[in-house]
Amino acid sequence: MRKAIILLLLMSGAFLSKAQVFNTSGILKGGEAAIGFEPSLLVYDGQTDFMMFFHAGVGLGQNIDLGAKFGVFGDENYYGGDIEFGFSKTLSLSAGAHHFHDFALDGTANVTVPLARGTKLITGLDMDIVFGDETKIPLWIPLGIRVSVGNGWSLIMESEIELTDEAYHYFGVGMAFGF
Repeated sequence: MRKAIILLLLMSGAFLSKAQVFNTSGILKGGEAAIGFEPSLLVYDGQTDFMMFFHAGVGLGQNIDLGAKFGVFGDENYYGGDIEFGFSKTLSLSAGAHHFHDFALDGTANVTVPLARGTKLITGLDMDIVFGDETKIPLWIPLGIRVSVGNGWSLIMESEIELTDEAYHYFGVGMAFGF
């Protein structure tokens, strides 16, 4: 019963959105879906903001999936979407768009390294092109761990380390459920 309640709460917010982070190189198979939630901290210019992200994804087949993300409780809501193309079990590329303060285009190379049974290291390179008063191109290195905890659930701990002054540090821990 508890899983059903959690699933309903996640679904109520998750289907509005994007997946820049909270992502591995794994692609959902056609007809598969996943949802998740992730309390997160964004650290920039000496300030720390809390946000709660809700994630959703659906596999389209042929090594392609769509992702969505919606973030609330920060100084501004975050929403967006992406399409991800799998090239192997350890490499994928995604492209998308989001709105968080300003409109931005996203590009991410995801690399997943198996560590132990059910545990994977997540890394790669993440880039945005932000169209505000001036165009900025923040870059990050994502770094995280995904641990399968059974029955379709995974624990995901991740960070995005800023590489450019336009970026911010990101830290999150959340759960994902695939079905």
